[in-house]
Amino acid sequence: MSDHLARGTEVRNQLFGEERTRQALSSDDPDQRAFQELITSYCFGALWGQDDAEWRDRSLMTMAIVAAQHRFTEFETHVRLAIRNGCTRPVLFALAKHLAVYCGVPTGLESFRIVQKVLAETGD
Repeated sequence: MSDHLARGTEVRNQLFGEERTRQALSSDDPDQRAFQELITSYCFGALWGQDDAEWRDRSLMTMAIVAAQHRFTEFETHVRLAIRNGCTRPVLFALAKHLAVYCGVPTGLESFRIVQKVLAETGD
């Protein structure tokens, strides 16, 4: 196992839980498994696994990028992760406002709606 894959597996376990990580990496489909290993190595090992930024900050960076690309399913996943990584309600709403100004009102509005939904579901 490469260093990035090992670190990525460790980080992914911490972020999403061991069961979810194990499911992603243990597919019987060799193409699916290879793709998940790439994501785990590249995204979670080489990026999220570095010590140059806190996970809270990485969550904010990621949410801004995926919202700007209108990837709102991913945005919702990352809002949930951001809460676990220490992002507070005011910070999440500030991000939605920032998105409205820099990416346009529709993007900001959809981001705001998703933040509201996740906060209501999580009780945060």
